Amino acid sequence: MFDRLTVLGHALNEGRLLFRDRAVLERHQSRLAAEHLRWVAVHSPYTAERFRQAGLGVDQWRQLPPIGKAEMMANFGTLNTAGVTLEGVLALARRAEDTRDFSPSLPGNLTVGLSSGTSGSQGAFLVSRAERLQWAGVVLRHLLPGWPAGLLRRQRVAFVLRAEGQLYRSVGSSRLHFKFLDLLRPIDELAERLSAARPTLLIGPPGVLRALLDAGATARPERVVSVAEVLEDADRAALEAGFGPVVEVYQATEGLLALPCAHGHLHLNEAHVHFDFEPLEGGYLRPVLTDLRRRAQPMIRHRLNDLLVLAPGCTCGQAARRVARIAGRQDDALNLPSASGARLTLWPDFVRGALNRVADLREYRAEQVGAAQLHLQLDPDLPGLRAGAEREVRAALARSGVGDIELMFGPLRPDPPGAKRRRVVQSWH
Repeated sequence: MFDRLTVLGHALNEGRLLFRDRAVLERHQSRLAAEHLRWVAVHSPYTAERFRQAGLGVDQWRQLPPIGKAEMMANFGTLNTAGVTLEGVLALARRAEDTRDFSPSLPGNLTVGLSSGTSGSQGAFLVSRAERLQWAGVVLRHLLPGWPAGLLRRQRVAFVLRAEGQLYRSVGSSRLHFKFLDLLRPIDELAERLSAARPTLLIGPPGVLRALLDAGATARPERVVSVAEVLEDADRAALEAGFGPVVEVYQATEGLLALPCAHGHLHLNEAHVHFDFEPLEGGYLRPVLTDLRRRAQPMIRHRLNDLLVLAPGCTCGQAARRVARIAGRQDDALNLPSASGARLTLWPDFVRGALNRVADLREYRAEQVGAAQLHLQLDPDLPGLRAGAEREVRAALARSGVGDIELMFGPLRPDPPGAKRRRVVQSWH
């Protein structure tokens, strides 16, 4: 009961944090940062060492050189403030993945988990009980259909995910019921279980949800929430036609990064996370985040591999910046030769845009497998679709100045069970 009241309190407080004035939001961030950074610098030896090596005081945190996932994992034991080792976290998380029993936690009621590792390096995350409850309140406020009146109705929330968190067992009640659908189960079985669950809120990766539709799943939730993968226009249209209205959540090992507003647009979670951005070619931005509340595993000036495009303003009036598009990961950008022999970078959504123009192509994967070799896996793999894919891809590459490359074709290979869908993959380095 105490957990439920705590979550509700966080959800109600979240309404106070939907700032409409940018200056007020930034003052709020500064107040949080001053307190949070002082605490983290005392309790996280690795963070303190970062400031010492940079010759900076904690009040100069925005000048701290960023780190990425590799540095975080290499220094996990001295970065976290719970005194746990990476070996202990990985052992517990992998045992949970193998047994499909996600109830065990570390001493102190610490939840652990693993990222999917689709970018080649698997990340571990560590979340305290207090952080879980606050996260639940934020999510409840932003995602519950018909908030706040929706609290008075029976809500059935279905998660189609690779791993179940401890959070939902402590928050569930007679009016708020959570159903975990393990996406490692056969798709036909999942489709039957989803239909039987009759969810009012459905959460899962768009690729999996589309596969469930194709397998005959019938559900009419009030809201579908896309997580874990890039949500493309074709996916959104199919899910809205088959299930219902779709919104997107941007979340990663590094935290809860963006949530939908009442108008369905994605906004950065700036009441809790500070974002700086590194500009890249083509108008893309690479986020460098500082979580202003997360203490068990501090995220201070942490660089993501994701590529974002921001949009000006929003009709909802929120001061938090709006995300127009999550374009994919930087490490999935293709590196191809120009006509002069120089190397060119092509971002993932550029390639997706070309293949999305091929009529009747249900699914695909474009994988760079050599210095000038691109393997296109198609579903269905038919001569006409191969010709259409080659035409669209070569035209798009020519517009970008790419020189002669070899295009290879084949049928689409299925993703490993539980893996995120990746339509554009960089396998050659």
